[in-house]
Amino acid sequence: MGAFLFYLLKSGCCLVIFYIFFKLMMSRSTFFRFNRITLLVGLSGCTLLPLIELTTTEETFLHTPLYAIHEILQSTEQVMSNPEEPGNEILLSEKNTEISSLNWIPVTLGTIYGAGTLLTFVWLSVSTCRLAQLIRMSEKKRYGNYILVIPRQPIASFSWGRYIVVSASDYSRQSEEVLLHEMMHLRNHHTLDLLFMQIFLLVHWFNPVIWLLKRELQEIHEFEADNGVINTGVDATKYQLLLVKKAVGTRLYSMANGFNHSKLKKRITMMLKERTNRWARLKLLLAVPVMAGALYVFAQPEVKEIPQQIQTEIQQDKADDYVSLMIFFRKEEEKYSKLVNGSNPPSWVKEKQAHQLLVNADNKVLFDGKFTSMDELKSAIIKNLLKSWEESSRQDAQVVFFQYDRGTEIAAITTILKEAKGAFEQIRADLSVTSTDKSKEHLDRLFPILLIEGAPKKYGLKELPVEERISGIVVTIHTSEGQEVVKDFTLTELKQKVTAARAKQTDPESLVVGLKIEKECKIGFVTDVKQVLREASALKITYSSTDG
Repeated sequence: MGAFLFYLLKSGCCLVIFYIFFKLMMSRSTFFRFNRITLLVGLSGCTLLPLIELTTTEETFLHTPLYAIHEILQSTEQVMSNPEEPGNEILLSEKNTEISSLNWIPVTLGTIYGAGTLLTFVWLSVSTCRLAQLIRMSEKKRYGNYILVIPRQPIASFSWGRYIVVSASDYSRQSEEVLLHEMMHLRNHHTLDLLFMQIFLLVHWFNPVIWLLKRELQEIHEFEADNGVINTGVDATKYQLLLVKKAVGTRLYSMANGFNHSKLKKRITMMLKERTNRWARLKLLLAVPVMAGALYVFAQPEVKEIPQQIQTEIQQDKADDYVSLMIFFRKEEEKYSKLVNGSNPPSWVKEKQAHQLLVNADNKVLFDGKFTSMDELKSAIIKNLLKSWEESSRQDAQVVFFQYDRGTEIAAITTILKEAKGAFEQIRADLSVTSTDKSKEHLDRLFPILLIEGAPKKYGLKELPVEERISGIVVTIHTSEGQEVVKDFTLTELKQKVTAARAKQTDPESLVVGLKIEKECKIGFVTDVKQVLREASALKITYSSTDG
């Protein structure tokens, strides 16, 4: 809907420019048929021109507001809610967290637009039905190639399709000029023009310019019909007096051409006006730079270089270890949480938002149900995330849920996390090239980095005896009284120490536990320790790299 609304905006701008150009350059000329064709072709051009996509190397002051509106219509406001455990930074709660993505601006505008379109359609339908009913209920006679309709009630003469509607009083007076005028409308197929215009009215009902252009088209129809009558040899003065006499009347049918439809003074002026020089048609060439200017305004600024901030992200040190990578993803979660009013990242999302990244004890990777080598993992993540994101009209944040086997090596997990991080950053770098807003906050909203660590596939404290000592992990318990370093511990000892430390705190939430993880440590040991800390109600965990 946002893309369609932005198209309407661009098309509406074209209509305004075209109306001003037509009014200044063409409306006073006596090239009635030429003006009629120009107006119809111009309307079609205003519909097609915004569909042409061009790029420009320079961004002007006109591009900024236009594409600021584009971003508002296309972007989403993402609202997440997780009332459970709002302060838990150990692992995301396994309880359902709902995420909904909705931008109310295009939804509201789309609803208003749809309602207006429906009302316009009803109005045009009622007018057409009344016209058809009048024709059906009135007396009909053959008049050359057309059908003469003679209603009993007094009504202003008009023509539509192959019908000429003339009141009984006009018909009884044998007003040949009236019939000839309406026949000129039919010969020039003016009804088709009006039907064509109805389509534009339905699409651009909110734009006053389309109604002004409709009036211009109907005036051209009247000028063309009047000119046709005069060219048949009818006395111009007598015809003008007839127009004055018929100037009073009510026109009830929007799709029909009426005898006294146009402004009387303007019609008489056009009949008396000296014919415009034929070279005046060349003024239409001025539309070329006008059209080129519109294309330039609608062109998307081309970005030749990736912003420095994105280059920095892509060129980050490739030697990141597991701890550094987890700190990176944790910070991205927190950053996105702040952007969505402090809500926690999702542990449950819509199906097309969720992507499963699994690794077993043999270090084999399964991404979105397909086995993937380490060399192909990054490209697979980019492909699947972008596909799901674009199918959701760029509204849904894409979330990678990362799960592993207890026996997976830290080195393998580190490599996988590097590839996932590189995939997210590459997507964001590509998006920054086409986006008008280059700020990092905009990219964080447009495509956030969300990788959520899940429970291992073969998880359970029973698999590791509680009395077995764990090496490769150093736990530091920070309290208000100082800190305690725990090494070579059992899970039972760790739980007792953390529980005792928490009990001594006047503010339980001030307890912070630091983990230092060695590279050769099995990931199962890490998850066991984190589970114990959860059971001991440790609210905050900080990671740090090993000195070795």
